[in-house]
Amino acid sequence: MDRTVLHSPVARKGKMTIPEKGRKGLRVKPGDTLQYEVEEYRATVPVHPGIRSLKGTLASNKGTGMSFSEIREAAAQAVRPR
Repeated sequence: MDRTVLHSPVARKGKMTIPEKGRKGLRVKPGDTLQYEVEEYRATVPVHPGIRSLKGTLASNKGTGMSFSEIREAAAQAVRPR
């Protein structure tokens, strides 16, 4: 994994713009949520892809005839860490 150091200024209201190279490297899309893990003077920013992570989860005929609760449970199982 390559290490890249990027900089972005913090605006008056605390907003930041992630540089294009950072957005592409992290594959950040509009609507994604960033989680800041702060430890003293260092922050790690893992990307939580939100609903995008569910894309294709039920994209088959397997779900045909399933109840909503069965579909919801299948989706929950698909995104659980293994």
